[in-house]
Amino acid sequence: MLMNISSPVFSYWGKAQKCSDGHHKFHLLVYHCLDVVAVADVWLKHSNILLNQFSQHVNQPPEKARKIVLFFVLLHDFGKFDCRFQGFIESIRIQLQGDEFEVEPERYSHGSFGYHYFRQLYGNNEAMKAVAGHHGCCDLLMNFDEPDADEELIELDIQARQVWIKCCLDWLGLENIPNVGEIPMLAGLCSVSDWIGSSITPFYTEPTLTLDEYYVQIKPEAEKALLATGMINELEGSGFEFLFPSYEPRGIQTLLPTMPITAGLTIVESDTGSGKTEFALSYASELIAQNLADGVVFGLPTQATANGLYDRIGEAAEKLFPDSIVTLAHGKSRYVTEQLVPDENGFLYRSNKRAFLGSMSVATVDQILMGVLGIKHQFIRSFGTRKSVLILDEIHSFDAYMYALIEQVLKGQHQAFASVILLSATLPTVLKEKLLAPYAGCSKSDDYPLITHSGLDGITTEFSLAEKTEKVVSKTIHSQLWQSSNLMPEPGQQEELLEWARQGAMVGIICNTVNDAQMLYHELCVKSNDVDIDLFHARYVFGDRSKIEKQVLATYGKEALRTGRILVATQVVEQSLDLDFDLLVSQIAPIEFLMQRMGRLWRHDRESGDLAPRSNIFNKPTFITIVPSIEASDWQIHYRDTGFVYSNIRTLYRTHHYLNKVDFLTFPDCYRDAIEFVHRHDSYDFEPKQLTQIYETYMAQQEGSHYAAKMYSTLDSKPLNDVDPRCALLTREGEMSATVVVFKQNGELWYGGDYSEQHDRENSSVALNKKHAKGVKDEEFHCIRSVVDKDIIYNELGVVLDPKK
Repeated sequence: MLMNISSPVFSYWGKAQKCSDGHHKFHLLVYHCLDVVAVADVWLKHSNILLNQFSQHVNQPPEKARKIVLFFVLLHDFGKFDCRFQGFIESIRIQLQGDEFEVEPERYSHGSFGYHYFRQLYGNNEAMKAVAGHHGCCDLLMNFDEPDADEELIELDIQARQVWIKCCLDWLGLENIPNVGEIPMLAGLCSVSDWIGSSITPFYTEPTLTLDEYYVQIKPEAEKALLATGMINELEGSGFEFLFPSYEPRGIQTLLPTMPITAGLTIVESDTGSGKTEFALSYASELIAQNLADGVVFGLPTQATANGLYDRIGEAAEKLFPDSIVTLAHGKSRYVTEQLVPDENGFLYRSNKRAFLGSMSVATVDQILMGVLGIKHQFIRSFGTRKSVLILDEIHSFDAYMYALIEQVLKGQHQAFASVILLSATLPTVLKEKLLAPYAGCSKSDDYPLITHSGLDGITTEFSLAEKTEKVVSKTIHSQLWQSSNLMPEPGQQEELLEWARQGAMVGIICNTVNDAQMLYHELCVKSNDVDIDLFHARYVFGDRSKIEKQVLATYGKEALRTGRILVATQVVEQSLDLDFDLLVSQIAPIEFLMQRMGRLWRHDRESGDLAPRSNIFNKPTFITIVPSIEASDWQIHYRDTGFVYSNIRTLYRTHHYLNKVDFLTFPDCYRDAIEFVHRHDSYDFEPKQLTQIYETYMAQQEGSHYAAKMYSTLDSKPLNDVDPRCALLTREGEMSATVVVFKQNGELWYGGDYSEQHDRENSSVALNKKHAKGVKDEEFHCIRSVVDKDIIYNELGVVLDPKK
């Protein structure tokens, strides 16, 4: 890149820094472009997968693909070759360009104008559009007016832009402007390289080095910065034996040696507690070892499940990548990472979108879904997942709206030649077929447990334990039904629950709504003062919920001392939390959710070893389902509020019918039959006709939800800012909740602190249904300020409605 420093491109600054004396240091634009391209260049060299992905995207050999990518990265700030940008700090412009010319200050978007100038010269180019929009997006509808400046300045800009493009082509040995269509991951690479490149800015005030001399000097700094920020890490080892040397593979884990080490979509169907997470992590490590990915991104349904997995995988992550730290991404992740992780560099923790960029991250699924929505910097999230093995747990637990967004995520992974692993104990066949579709896969086997792998070419292979001589360990859950007029334990049933707890049993009761959980907790507390009763749901301010979650894990978890007591909870305990009850009672729910709840029953072997022994009150694991005691007069209200939570009423009816026929469920044998019975598309002869009509209405609504989600994922409009709390609402249909910040009557936050500080504000916040969120709306922080005992009631039950209002 030989070029005389008198070239017009040396007359433009790219980065500036204000000094204590009010003056500015600056960094030349061309030097800044080299900072950024040095980061991208080093990253492509060290990455297992990125260069190969770009090579396949542009259909060129790796070295040619590298040159094409770096060419566009060099042009990411093309719009800064404009006197309007240079005039943002007039003193620097005068120093570089002289004081004989003038430019009128005005608003100026260098990203959008950069693509506009390029398009004027060379026509539309999707790759250039991607790098020009590295700050969020390119607005192609804005008015592209000429600057109000002297003609000599305008002419200097034109000349500089032309010289810089020719210089970039010559340096990379490219004869023509590459026109290779869309390069899906380019915007992400460019944006992150720009962040990191900006961190190594040496702020030269004069062009004392040629571009080649400067590049030789800055490239080692780029490598240091990538290492320091956690972008590149060396894999220490791989496979189950490496990760879990003290454990013997069991169940589906014994299938690992037979798995194809190729990119694709893998669906793992296996019972709760069978080691799916360990399988997925081991398989992912093998894919990384074969240069098919750079890291792992886990997606979980809830904050509680994400927190739980975050605690579990730390040791394995440290083995795989000794120099990395696991990142956590969800709406309240900063509270967890601040307590558990030393944030030495901080780059990956400054925002959730950056958390996916490291070698190992755990996130709630909504953070992943933001990668396919109209949100600023959404391409950072998708870039992070597409260079990684994406693992989505509890994949059965989402609605049609979210599945449509998940479908877009899977399509993006397939488009990027990347891998996905989906985990579930309870996956209906109809849903499995939809999940396989983005990779053109298909499933034929009815075996269970089962692993289905569809390669990038759509060729599907299925792996079953039925083909192995190893016997699958079974577990039998004894099933009982309690009838109730309101789906709540009747007075006599409540007395029975309390008596079991008095005799030492650890009893769990799962309600489908917060209101039912609050009511039952209150009734049990009134009936007895000699039994410890706990309540856990999602309607607490975050500070309280975090404490309660830890208390529940300590009291009912694997290492608990096990004294008789009762936990009343909602679905927050249903997935991924390592809880272990002697008896479980649940309001009726679709069979797959009941099976998830059964996974918290007799979860650990307490006959031998160091774990506290189980109560001898029950000699077998027993699960009690509360069902309606009356005949249905109106199916829409027959299951009360449960019918609003699980709006496919037919699955509730079929689950009730199935449980009526069985006294016990033997796992894993019962999974496939029970789930397919409940989720069969066609009607049964024994079903009331009204249920078929309700189901058809439900399916029509689901199709509408699916369409709405696809529309949001392809909407090309000005995106929401990625720190706007409303972004998360786009990931869930009908999320009619509002963020409520709770205040004491003396004006203090419920958990203290400064209201203007996001950290303190969120610690005293709770999500409430909008119709129940009373108080003063705050447009600036997108929340509602609520005063306790004035706007809402808040006590040990969480937020409850004032019966007088």
